[in-house]
Amino acid sequence: MVLKTVKTIITVGPACDSYKMLKQLILEGVDIFRFNLSHGDEAYFKKAVANLRQAESDTNRKVLIFFDLPGPKLRTGKVHNDKLIIKEGTEYTFGKNGQIEVSEEIIKSIKLNNKLLVSDGKLEFKPIRKEMGLLIAKAVNSGTLLNEQSINFKGISYPGKYPTKKDEAGIKLGLSLGIDTFALSFIASAKDITSARKIAGENSTLIAKIERPEAVKNFNEIVKLIDVVMVARGDLGLNIDIADLPEIQKRLISICNENNKPVITATQMLESMTNNVIPTRAEADDVFTAISEGTDAVMLSEETAIGVYPLKALKMLRRIISKYKYSVSFKRYKINDEHEAILNAVIDISINTKIKNIITFTSSGRSAFYLAKHQVPLEMLAFTDKSSTFSRFFFSRNVQGILVKDLEEAQKSILKIAKEHKIKRAILISSALSNDNSTESIRIIKF
Repeated sequence: MVLKTVKTIITVGPACDSYKMLKQLILEGVDIFRFNLSHGDEAYFKKAVANLRQAESDTNRKVLIFFDLPGPKLRTGKVHNDKLIIKEGTEYTFGKNGQIEVSEEIIKSIKLNNKLLVSDGKLEFKPIRKEMGLLIAKAVNSGTLLNEQSINFKGISYPGKYPTKKDEAGIKLGLSLGIDTFALSFIASAKDITSARKIAGENSTLIAKIERPEAVKNFNEIVKLIDVVMVARGDLGLNIDIADLPEIQKRLISICNENNKPVITATQMLESMTNNVIPTRAEADDVFTAISEGTDAVMLSEETAIGVYPLKALKMLRRIISKYKYSVSFKRYKINDEHEAILNAVIDISINTKIKNIITFTSSGRSAFYLAKHQVPLEMLAFTDKSSTFSRFFFSRNVQGILVKDLEEAQKSILKIAKEHKIKRAILISSALSNDNSTESIRIIKF
């Protein structure tokens, strides 16, 4: 059995949506594939998902797919020829009929003293004046503007109810394709999660993308209701003082660990590899830092969606992950009940006996998620009869989930399981199968 540490997520786009490339990415070890529903139409997503399902079947390796819903994010429209070259010092018109298409609501909301950031902050404009329903703004820097890019400014408001009509359509499309994992963009509170779950269903797996100051403020209530958290640093870094971002990232990851919730660190992890064969030194350090802070998964966006070297970017990400070494002086968390006290004993047993293999049978996944947050080299096989728990296992470091119909029958096959995974010694944990009032059943077994 090979230790499966921090999980890898890649974004599917034109650079990697072919059957051939998706198959290569799966063979290289991708755990999760993200589809950004802000770019593409229904026909595109159906075809790309079909390619991925075929590649998954042909490689005989199970992966997870999730749809990243657009949310109420403000975006530009389409530009002429799908590309507009922005030149520093040149004035451009924003509006319904402007060179850069935006809604009337955006034009009304922008103040002339605002700094206008477009395309995740890659392009900056200085508003000059408003006339005839248009905003005239001067480009502060040069670059290329593509279709449907983000637009941010101080005091930005996200109108409408949550989830949006586009989000609802995205959820329904996902469910029709057998996808029940969704990322919720630009949530502000726990109420947004409740509203989305009513549409996605109780057995869905929901990811809260933290991108707004309100979400940071309300994070303690959000983390209680959500299944997985994504620290989405792109928009978050535009909506707060960017100097505060490193501390906020570290704090959110820590809170997720304390609450046994898988957490993803995303955006610009290896961004320079969109066009280059190697990342910057700072990017490599950034990935390693997120791992050290306790993230469960790291995600690539443009690097694989539109980048020149999607496979190289993935290989580099996995190389950096492989360099992280666990320490026996792992972080201790507050013990809240007998269940957690016993699981802490499991960690001590593992360290003292050098037994790294853990086999657990669980419906909720509680034991596996609790053990995963400790930075200890555990190799966990987690059997569950609940599909939503199985989906969440994909995001959790050190956990390989296995979905079964019957947990009791699965436990009877423990010898077969050990042989298949080449396990000679293991700590067996079973909470789901206890018939008495005990919190856990723990055994050391040899094969």
